[in-house]
Amino acid sequence: MEKLKLLKIGGSIITDREAEEPTFREREMIRVAEEISDVYSSSMNLILIHGAGSYGHPIVKRTGIHKGIKTEKDRVNFAETQRLQNELNSLFTQKLIEKDVPAFPFQASASAIRKGSLKKMEVNLIEKLLDEGIVPVLYGVPAYDEEQGCSILSGDEIMPYLAKELDADLMLHGTDVKGVYTSDPYKNPSAELLTQINSLEEANKYLGGSKHTDVTGGMFNKIKKAFNLEVDTVIFDASKRGNITKVLNGESIGTYIRID
Repeated sequence: MEKLKLLKIGGSIITDREAEEPTFREREMIRVAEEISDVYSSSMNLILIHGAGSYGHPIVKRTGIHKGIKTEKDRVNFAETQRLQNELNSLFTQKLIEKDVPAFPFQASASAIRKGSLKKMEVNLIEKLLDEGIVPVLYGVPAYDEEQGCSILSGDEIMPYLAKELDADLMLHGTDVKGVYTSDPYKNPSAELLTQINSLEEANKYLGGSKHTDVTGGMFNKIKKAFNLEVDTVIFDASKRGNITKVLNGESIGTYIRID
């Protein structure tokens, strides 16, 4: 069995993040599935995580459900947000299965408990699925919170939790930018790509906010967790055809966060 890799596909890749209603990008889902299929084997030892995109962020922003359950309507919104994330996960895993990847839908919020942060989540079953050559597919979603009823369990929180619990060797963040830049490339055309980051202090010099409205945090949190966990991490552009296959094959693309 190969060393464990965790690959997160950002919600901006498989959904239209600018849409106010849930809108999936079928062509991109198929492309992502094809690229994973190109390198998949039963010994691969891979966990997939995907973001919520327009299936999550707009409803969370509109309802304020990330602040907890305070009213009867909040309970309905909590349930509806679960349903929407399940729908997106079903669409994504369908495309993977159609490309002969044994993608197993795995609802993290069915076992997760948060209290300000993620305190507990089922991992034993995930480990057993990996032993069988299955690819668990998890996703960001509101989850039970002991303090406020519910709060956001993001993909960026699920990934490091699994990396720690399952002793992962590599975290791969597929985003809609090439990697980490010296400044925001959407605002500054002269921004330069950092091909490697060796310390949190180095990252802190350059990182700002996320391009999109994002209730789960931005690029800096990804890098901070990589250094806290001491797990090598790659941040790369998953919107460009071929890059997912390349990063799974170990090719050098994007920004490599190297833990010495």
